[in-house]
Amino acid sequence: MNQNISELCKDPLFQLNLAIWLAQPQPKEFYVYPLFFESGLSIYSLSPLLALPVDIRLSVSKKLDCQEAVRPDLILKGKNPKKFCILECKVSSFSQSSSTARQARTLLLIAGPLILEVLAVGKRGASDSLLCYFSNSNQITGLEETLNVLTKEIVTANLEPGIYGCFGIKPNQSEILLEYSDKIKKFLYLLKDAPVKILDVEKDTDPRPLYFIPYDPNLQQKTEEQQLCRRILFERILSYIVSTIGGATIPSSVIIKMEELLSSATFGLYEVWDDSESKKYVRRLVKDFLSNIKSSINEPLKEFITYEAQKGWIFNLKDKETFEEMQKQIMKFKPETLDLSKKIEPTLFDY
Repeated sequence: MNQNISELCKDPLFQLNLAIWLAQPQPKEFYVYPLFFESGLSIYSLSPLLALPVDIRLSVSKKLDCQEAVRPDLILKGKNPKKFCILECKVSSFSQSSSTARQARTLLLIAGPLILEVLAVGKRGASDSLLCYFSNSNQITGLEETLNVLTKEIVTANLEPGIYGCFGIKPNQSEILLEYSDKIKKFLYLLKDAPVKILDVEKDTDPRPLYFIPYDPNLQQKTEEQQLCRRILFERILSYIVSTIGGATIPSSVIIKMEELLSSATFGLYEVWDDSESKKYVRRLVKDFLSNIKSSINEPLKEFITYEAQKGWIFNLKDKETFEEMQKQIMKFKPETLDLSKKIEPTLFDY
């Protein structure tokens, strides 16, 4: 078995991106099988903030150890406007006494009759929703045991929990399989019985450069994984800048907005990424990265690169010589030479 892929299956960012791929239309020859898309599921929201209604907060305050609000990793919607699947990616299972259990109780409550009200798409009441944990297959038994205990706690508190289940990601030689119960298959109208081959893995192939979300500061990752994902984000940003400047007419001023950079780096999913704090951090990270690029450029050229908060990064290509030298020096910049573990502190001008 490819040990690198086996370790990746435990990584929440890999899990999240795999779930996103499963919900994307793809050509038949592509190496990811789009199980969710072909079963009528699509992405509703990425990392949204879901808050318990006020009356429920008051009701559970002395009965259950919950959070007031949570950010699940992904919400899928079905063809039925009342069908939703809340997906949460996890490195490992957890106990009922852990801090993660507080999040899980909240998610179970939201996945029940509250879901339409919480999403602001309808009234509280009957809905067709499901909470699913997405994790390595060897963690599924532990996850289901804990979710069963937490569900009983909610029922004992005279509240109605949502239905729950788990998706298990299982590496197997040169492929990755997805395991799930018949309950999940029937509930989500999945087209195939489990296990389903969802990803072909070629020898010495690393799928991380194909991530939709190359870096998420809020996901729990090993240090080396987090640094590699930052580097992939920077490489995409650098590639976009090079191609944008390369296609400019001379003379001109090329304006590159932060939203354009990040939309390109996430294959368009930046627009539906609802975690504002993560997005702020990534914007700070990219702004610092661009400042490093500017610092690496020879002194005479630096004056032709400026930043304006309301516009973005401005590259003044006043003539062919400036254009060619700008391209040459930007292309020489190597993201791997940076301190990829550097912490980026907030400023007064974060947006």
